[in-house]
Amino acid sequence: MAHQPERPQEYVCEQCHAVFAGTVHGDPPDHSYTPPEECTACGATEFVEIQNYPSTGD
Repeated sequence: MAHQPERPQEYVCEQCHAVFAGTVHGDPPDHSYTPPEECTACGATEFVEIQNYPSTGD
């Protein structure tokens, strides 16, 4: 049986809507993802997890 790679958590920039793969922290199975510190497209710092997009933008 072939190994199926894990899909990383994805984040959407709240300003320009660019999509980014999260940064992984730790080793499997106890690892987590965080959004980038800054959007490389527009410089914004607010992100939402892709499964929560579109967000209400508190």
